[in-house]
Amino acid sequence: MKFSALLVSFITLILTTGTTTAELSNNEQYPEQYIEKLDKISYLPRLLPVIIENSDVIELTNKQLNSLLAWRKTNGKNLITAMNEIAHRRIEIKEAALSPNVSSARLIQMQNNVFRLQREMLEYKLSCRELVINTFNRNNWEGFFLVLADKQMGITLPEIYISKR
Repeated sequence: MKFSALLVSFITLILTTGTTTAELSNNEQYPEQYIEKLDKISYLPRLLPVIIENSDVIELTNKQLNSLLAWRKTNGKNLITAMNEIAHRRIEIKEAALSPNVSSARLIQMQNNVFRLQREMLEYKLSCRELVINTFNRNNWEGFFLVLADKQMGITLPEIYISKR
């Protein structure tokens, strides 16, 4: 009885992780879709692509746009690498959790590694946020909030902008 339950658990694990791993591999061919899927592991919204795509509506100057593009060139790959690593580590934790040979201490250690990577990802995103805050002027913010409202990203205009309209 225990053996059959263990066998069913093992088969379920193989099917589940095989699908998840295949899903990650296939999505690497489509970077934008893959990044959107990975971005679901983050608490901060992914706004730099929205800003760059709508730089005309936001009325960014060439200097402002070049500053944002430089940040992306410098940090974009590292951010994606951290997000990718988090996704893979989560799969490893799920697999390890089903193994009777993995201790609770090891699972805690694995989870702490994910926390470290999430902190790294957060620091990249906060760095980008800081750049945006220091780059935008009032006019840029107004255009940006209009873009967000148009994209229905679930972000409401701050009161200060609503009262000025």
